[in-house]
Amino acid sequence: MPTNTITPDQDFDWESLERSCPKYRRKNKIFNTNDIVYDTDPQKQQQYLDLIESTEALVKPVANSIVEGIVTDVNSRYVSMDIGWRESAILDINKELPEYRDNFVVGATMEVILKVVDLKSNNGCITASYTEVVKHLKHREIHSSIGKRMAYPATVKELIHGGYFLDIDGVEVFMPGSLGGVNKLINFDKLLGKEIYVVPINYAKDKDYIVVSHRDYLQSLIPDALEDLNPGDGKTGFITGTTKFGIFCEFDKCLTGLIHKSDLDGETQEAFNDRSLKPGDEIEFVVKEVTRDSRIILTQKEYIPEIDPWDNIDHYVIPSQVQGTIRKKTKYGMFIELEPKVVGLLHISDIPDYIDLAATKEGDLITVDLIKIDIESKKIFFKI
Repeated sequence: MPTNTITPDQDFDWESLERSCPKYRRKNKIFNTNDIVYDTDPQKQQQYLDLIESTEALVKPVANSIVEGIVTDVNSRYVSMDIGWRESAILDINKELPEYRDNFVVGATMEVILKVVDLKSNNGCITASYTEVVKHLKHREIHSSIGKRMAYPATVKELIHGGYFLDIDGVEVFMPGSLGGVNKLINFDKLLGKEIYVVPINYAKDKDYIVVSHRDYLQSLIPDALEDLNPGDGKTGFITGTTKFGIFCEFDKCLTGLIHKSDLDGETQEAFNDRSLKPGDEIEFVVKEVTRDSRIILTQKEYIPEIDPWDNIDHYVIPSQVQGTIRKKTKYGMFIELEPKVVGLLHISDIPDYIDLAATKEGDLITVDLIKIDIESKKIFFKI
């Protein structure tokens, strides 16, 4: 019975194959693939080089790495993406957040994180997630904003001993209960399910979570809230605490003011006296005054607008001789009051020697020359 004899293909360039082997290249110190001759035909040689260049450009996929891919196919359950490897990456649509599903269209370019990379099996398997990479990038963004006073909207998900877990675009963060309000919280359940703004303030490395504060956000609102606050404004708030001299109240989310016991109405005064007022009780009041150091004074009694004498200060003639009351003596002069809240300085250098300073006392009337009024700084200057 005749047998078929297998003979080497005489047209095959065995020398080129040998030269392409890594062992041959190391032995002959050939490091540049362009120096290897795969075929004597220039066109085929270039094809060989192009093929090798394309394979060398491949980056082996690694689990938990973030790569860029192009959506090549979408069906009711899965998304296929070209990530520059021989196998496509597969995303399970059911495992992606609903708000991201409209992003999966053929031709779309997006970053994904590789969850499982199995390159050993015959079929190969690469699974990826878009939601996870969005969460990863958001976590990195939030972490980098610590100390930068940047606020994020967050949903309060869970109340635990000591604080809350919140969600910021899929990233779980922690907020201590003491940072849940501008004052101490009265009802901790009140925040559950709400969306609030928080500021990242720290990173708990031992527990691997970012610490945030709602209080820091509220405190940042105070300057603008004070600008919008005017004496006579009626407000509704709640009691945060009581002292022997009055009641502290929180209102407009971030502001806290004091109602002195002398400014309480009859019903509240009675409750104050018998100590039945409790933190969290709702209360109505009127803004009485905002002091220069930003303290807010409130009242429950009829608000009578206080007339600022500086609004009519232009009725004084400069220069002119006026009579005032010595309100305070100091080593550098005397403070003279023309009328309530209109006080000026008579400097020691402007007092002649014939005036016996030792004979003057606080409360005495004195005649002085009015020489200057600075309306902007509310200062008045005298001389004799």
